[in-house]
Amino acid sequence: MRTQIDTSRLTLRPMQITDLARIVCLANDLRVSGNLSRMPHPYRQEDGEEWLSKQPELWAGQENYVFTIEHKIDGFIGAMGLHWMDRMTLDGRSAWELGYWLGVPYWGQGYATEAGKALIEAAILDLNPVYLVAGFATANTQSGHVLEKLGFYKVDAIREMSVLATGKTSPTQVMRRDIAEAERRPRS
Repeated sequence: MRTQIDTSRLTLRPMQITDLARIVCLANDLRVSGNLSRMPHPYRQEDGEEWLSKQPELWAGQENYVFTIEHKIDGFIGAMGLHWMDRMTLDGRSAWELGYWLGVPYWGQGYATEAGKALIEAAILDLNPVYLVAGFATANTQSGHVLEKLGFYKVDAIREMSVLATGKTSPTQVMRRDIAEAERRPRS
């Protein structure tokens, strides 16, 4: 997977230790972590250090690509990634799952859609998926709208996902984005 993707306002790149202060600042908000399955709350510096220390190994395993969403003026504003997993698929087989989060000050400005379009285009070229999956906490309808703008559609499945930040479960709508044959690279 390529390591840098540029859009008009953003750069997607692997996370770096220089992102730590912004990660901790933006992730330490229950409005963010309360919609995600694996983010603790409160989000402490140690949590950020641990997450950042895992990134090189995750990238090397070629099944987890987490990108910093870097605003060209404001710096780190969130993260977006692709993960090879089976928790959102209907057939139990692994697929590339798209996940993301943005700091609250950056909600509603089109950044997630812009980053998502760029990451999906790169994934189609670099990973050649047949389809992608994603999910959103049903209470977080804005995230569902972002996924729809990215070409995902709701499938007839709601999964109960545990939310680390709250210790509760949350109904999560499963979504899928088929990759048309014309979008995919030819098989060799």
